[in-house]
Amino acid sequence: MKVSIPSIKIGDSALAFAVTLARMNPQLRSLFFMLYVPLPGANKRAGNLQNRPIRDVAGNFLHHDNSSKEQWQVAASDLTVEMITQKISSLGPSLALGLESKCTLNDGSISYIPMMDFKLSPSEDHLALLKGFLEQIACRGIIVDSGRSYHFYGFDLLDQTQWIHFMGACLLVPWSDSRWIGHSLIAGGGDLRISATDLKPKLPLVVEVLS
Repeated sequence: MKVSIPSIKIGDSALAFAVTLARMNPQLRSLFFMLYVPLPGANKRAGNLQNRPIRDVAGNFLHHDNSSKEQWQVAASDLTVEMITQKISSLGPSLALGLESKCTLNDGSISYIPMMDFKLSPSEDHLALLKGFLEQIACRGIIVDSGRSYHFYGFDLLDQTQWIHFMGACLLVPWSDSRWIGHSLIAGGGDLRISATDLKPKLPLVVEVLS
């Protein structure tokens, strides 16, 4: 479902995007956020794979557990930057706040914010590559510098079939984080960090607006 482009600009925070999205989609009832402790990636957790049992190695990469995450649901009409900022300030330094892709509409149906976690490190060339790719698959939204890589958040909400198609299209290119896609598909929705933590101190900021 296409909506008018909001007034979001380069340098804005990812948390501001959540509020902007709520304002630009009047059919949006609720957004969901996730409170969690960021962990090192699977490759870092695995360490040296030599001489380790195959079962342990496979188990490390297949591990998927959302039980330690806490969900926070907010009515779209109530959401403000101040509310999110206050929530973040109440968290310990090890906790992160993430925006979930799954959301609910006024008619009770489920919709999805198109999101993607990319593997490319921040650079002008990599940003141009991602911009070209997202334009190729006709995705309007913002690209965010998360510190070590880029995130994408889309303006136009998707139904489940459209969301799976979007995830599949991103999986076809090598610069998407395939593990993030896998976890998102298993969970029925993904989430991306919008706050800073001790482990990931960079506050995600908008570096490109695609309209």
